[in-house]
Amino acid sequence: MSQVTEITIDQLYDFKTCPLRFKLKEIDKLPRIKSEEEVGLRGAILATLSYYYTNLHEGKLLTLEEMKEKFTSIFFEKNKIYNIQFDSKNSQRKKEIEAYGMLAAFHRQQKFNPDKTVAVNLDFRVKIDTDFYVTGRIPVIRETSRGHEIVTFKTSSQRPTEFHQKTDMTLTLMAIAFHSMFRQQANSIVLHHLRTGTPYFVDRKQKDYQRLYKSVKMMKESMDRGWYYPNEGYQCATCPAQNYCMEWR
Repeated sequence: MSQVTEITIDQLYDFKTCPLRFKLKEIDKLPRIKSEEEVGLRGAILATLSYYYTNLHEGKLLTLEEMKEKFTSIFFEKNKIYNIQFDSKNSQRKKEIEAYGMLAAFHRQQKFNPDKTVAVNLDFRVKIDTDFYVTGRIPVIRETSRGHEIVTFKTSSQRPTEFHQKTDMTLTLMAIAFHSMFRQQANSIVLHHLRTGTPYFVDRKQKDYQRLYKSVKMMKESMDRGWYYPNEGYQCATCPAQNYCMEWR
């Protein structure tokens, strides 16, 4: 089995959640493995916010209706982009209403005081070890009274716990990438919880970088050794790869 030399943040989380599902999706390339509703909803909302910030960076403030139209075009285009698996039409409609609520709350905050963007959709490639990189994208860097601020978004119904704020890999990787590109630490990092409109301010230091490097290197070693084991847990209830998983021996 060829060694993995580059991996995205999302793929890294897939592996962390369940190594076997990662293998089925990314290595075996098995068909019909769809995204769960919540994952698809998150992807469609983040793509809509990316569209909003791209326009804002170019000097255009979108209306709420334009944002809703963009979301709908992503969410209902026969689910081609995110290949979402819905439980039912009612469930799909419920997710749509949830998304509109989050987008409306976000737009209210932006309408009279839009962000001053420094960079939007900034791609990065962080070197973890010899010939091994993690790639990702910083959604927004904005200018605030605190200085340059990294902004990320969370769509889940649960508020981010203190543990999540301190250990989240995505935030740490973005901080490392910012440090590499700008030769300084970000002045501020904020996790915006879209369901409540609440900003959670976090920081990252050298000790956090060290934790990230160690954790990712251990996951990389598991991949190199072919340790793609199933990780049974609560997440299995909505996993579309259950039938394939049952065949694992």
